Amino acid sequence: MVRRDLDYLKPERFRHYFTIKELAERVDRDTSWIKRLEREGRIPVATRIEKGELRIRLWSPEQVEEIEIIMSEMKPGRPPGS
Repeated sequence: MVRRDLDYLKPERFRHYFTIKELAERVDRDTSWIKRLEREGRIPVATRIEKGELRIRLWSPEQVEEIEIIMSEMKPGRPPGS
């Protein structure tokens, strides 16, 4: 599979930020899992930008580092009481 560079979607000031696809590749998780964690407030909320009709989630490098730590501390399975 050829990885498509998504930098053309990012405004200049966000060039070093990560899209959800880039984040998913970096933390080796599915994008749907990342969306769920964000919705539940378990990872930092992404900045959202609009590019035409697209709404793009972008995480800063600092947020990505925090997400990597959070993901590394997650244990498989459901939390107690769920």
